[in-house]
Amino acid sequence: MVDHVPSILLFPRYRKPLSVKYPDNLPITLPNLLRFILQHSSSLHHRNRSSMGAQGSGPGGVLHSEFLALQREVQTLHHAREHLSQQLAQLWRENRQLKFDIRSIEQSLERQVQEKSQQLAEALGRLQQLADASETLLNENMLLKVLLRALKNRTEAEEQAEVEREETGQEKSHQAP
Repeated sequence: MVDHVPSILLFPRYRKPLSVKYPDNLPITLPNLLRFILQHSSSLHHRNRSSMGAQGSGPGGVLHSEFLALQREVQTLHHAREHLSQQLAQLWRENRQLKFDIRSIEQSLERQVQEKSQQLAEALGRLQQLADASETLLNENMLLKVLLRALKNRTEAEEQAEVEREETGQEKSHQAP
């Protein structure tokens, strides 16, 4: 039974005696592994600088540039995540504020509806009182008209009777001599 991962060895091309073993005490992760490869490929590159040409060429330079590009991309992703996290927090705060505002507006509208309903009920009561008073006044007005007509008729009848009496009295006085 194997209790650990097999060892990782780096064998430079055509230079097996310069091989390097990955440290046992270092966890095997992608960043650690890339750092190990870059560190040892650049050391070989520095040793053979005269035969390889300028720095940055060869497999070590390519790996190093790729590693740096990956680091920049990870850093960009971290910044983007932080920015999104801030935006999410802001949206959450705004959403919470909107819910609070909605609740306040609903309560305000509910109070206004209750007040308007009460005012409407009071106005309806006053209108009913006015209608009742109007009906009473209309009935009284009709009664007064009837009484006035009866009084007028009576007065006219009395005047007619008096005129007739006077005419009858004058006729009798004209006929008597």
